[in-house]
Amino acid sequence: MYTPLADPLGLDGRLLLLLLALFGLAALCIGVASLLPATREQARALWPIFRNEFLLVGAVVLPVYLGGWVLVAVLMVAGLRGQYELLILLKPGVGRWGLRVTLLAGALPILGAALTGYEGLWVGGLAAVALVLMARPVLKLPLGVPLLSLLMPVALVALMTLLRAEPHGGLWLLALYALVESNDAFALLFGKLFGRIHPFPRLSPGKTLEGLVLGVAVAGLLGWLLIDWWFQMAPDSAALLVAGVLAAGLAGDLGLSAIKRHRGKKDFAALSRMHGGILDIYDSLLFAVPAFYLLRTLVSS
Repeated sequence: MYTPLADPLGLDGRLLLLLLALFGLAALCIGVASLLPATREQARALWPIFRNEFLLVGAVVLPVYLGGWVLVAVLMVAGLRGQYELLILLKPGVGRWGLRVTLLAGALPILGAALTGYEGLWVGGLAAVALVLMARPVLKLPLGVPLLSLLMPVALVALMTLLRAEPHGGLWLLALYALVESNDAFALLFGKLFGRIHPFPRLSPGKTLEGLVLGVAVAGLLGWLLIDWWFQMAPDSAALLVAGVLAAGLAGDLGLSAIKRHRGKKDFAALSRMHGGILDIYDSLLFAVPAFYLLRTLVSS
């Protein structure tokens, strides 16, 4: 159910080559900008970010391509780490044992989804909620934030597990990641080089209108061509799907930024010096996957 395609240069393999080509294009843009006097300083500062992005993308792409319990283990670690970051940021007073119980509960929906699909997700989710509720009187556990962490990021990570298990699910998951990551990467690149207007000065002061528009343009064209060509989806349906996924990714980015700003923080608990925590790095993808499920149903009905 989770095995990669037998042909390493099948659709999954070609998408891997496309991702490498995108990184090559980004490197070319930075290299050219490094030669121009007007953008030399900004471009040189992008090289460390570029190297870090390459490693972060590989941390997603390789497990998705391999599938199996490698992917489940990676998703489990990512989901629990995201839970931890949210709980630590919001400080709901769960205490040490409350934190452990909440993380244990978070493992259940992901494991259930990996074992038996949608049914396992529901059973694991109900078991997780029941565990938190039972722990409440013993550990004096507040309910709001622990239950929120079971929805975001746990349920969203479990959806990735379900998507990978579908026919061509690995390809879809990689395509979604290519879409949101290319949007983020090119928005950062063009924002650093040309950005002047900051449309969200309080939520995301580093985000620029120029980077946002150019990032959406590049990623949107890429996603539309990719879905229309490889998945044989009608052009208008592909455009709707791409627009919805990009909008959901932006909403996830700004929504989690609002949570951080509410607590007076710039980032979640740092996993990477340049990118903050798991929820800072993969916020767009977390929200893109449920948007994909919803929009796929709409365009296929």
